[in-house]
Amino acid sequence: MDLSSLGCRVPGCGGPKDGVCINGLSFDECPDVAPPTDEAEFDLENAAADDESSGSQPLAPSGRSMKRTADGASLNASTCDALLRQRGGTVVGIVAGPEAGKTTMIATIYELLHRRKLDGYRFAGSETLRGYEERCHLARVASNRERADTARTPNQAKLNFTHLRVGTGTGIADVVFSDRSGEHFDNVLDQPTRLSEFAELARADVILVLVELDRLAEHSHPIISYARRLVMGLRQYGLLENKILRLVGTKADRLEAKEPLDETVAALASLAEDLTRRAGGNNNFKPLVTASRKRRNGEGEHGLKELLDEILQPRARAKFELPMLVPEKMTEMDALMFPYWAART
Repeated sequence: MDLSSLGCRVPGCGGPKDGVCINGLSFDECPDVAPPTDEAEFDLENAAADDESSGSQPLAPSGRSMKRTADGASLNASTCDALLRQRGGTVVGIVAGPEAGKTTMIATIYELLHRRKLDGYRFAGSETLRGYEERCHLARVASNRERADTARTPNQAKLNFTHLRVGTGTGIADVVFSDRSGEHFDNVLDQPTRLSEFAELARADVILVLVELDRLAEHSHPIISYARRLVMGLRQYGLLENKILRLVGTKADRLEAKEPLDETVAALASLAEDLTRRAGGNNNFKPLVTASRKRRNGEGEHGLKELLDEILQPRARAKFELPMLVPEKMTEMDALMFPYWAART
């Protein structure tokens, strides 16, 4: 039998079709390889019918049927909402300007989980496996590139999400990362009212504000100003309340000498204190230093396990609140929030 015609029983793994086995086995040995079926598709109308019988509101305002699987590259707002309603999970909202290292950071977490190099965690599947593989390709030897790289999120790309299932010491955790072009955040600096449209930040359990350490070391003022303006805008629209907040310094691998790294880490800690004051209330920005590439001295990736620890830390779930105002014309971002609006009407 032609293996390329087979699929996989594990959610998020396309098996021989995708050329990647979640279990790390050859396809003729993997027990999950199976003939392709339509069972992986999730019919939102069926889910809505189940929810109506249990007294909850349907997801789609129009009642249209939507499929969750798409092409395996990413989830849009509606399909992300369907997954969260089915499984639950932690939503991570990422606030980052252009080329801040967001895509590289997410892809490296996936790669390290897949290679079992994050102590205490293991890769347990993904609904966006193809998307992670595409993001990791340019950093692999198979890409034939002289230097590792990561594909950037296109400037005009709409809001989407990537998904990871993470095995922990206490079970399986679902994590969803928002993936929004950095240019979107550039645009809201002059129009902060548009932050109210960033539904993934309202829904997020964890918000990560990313800062490039190499740029912080060389040109600190514009980086600090950028982060301050974003955080003040987020506070203005109530997007920081009841969240885990972290200031993540990226690209530590680009700081070669120990002295510049120490000085920059201190500057990051100072910025975290400044943002904590500007966020107000009990909102506390904790600084984290990360490197998603190996340094020239051979040191490997840094800080990503600690970041995952922060994301998956046990915590009491805060009650999620939204204003009563519901947009008359639904957008892709509003679709993510519709179940919560509907529950209050």
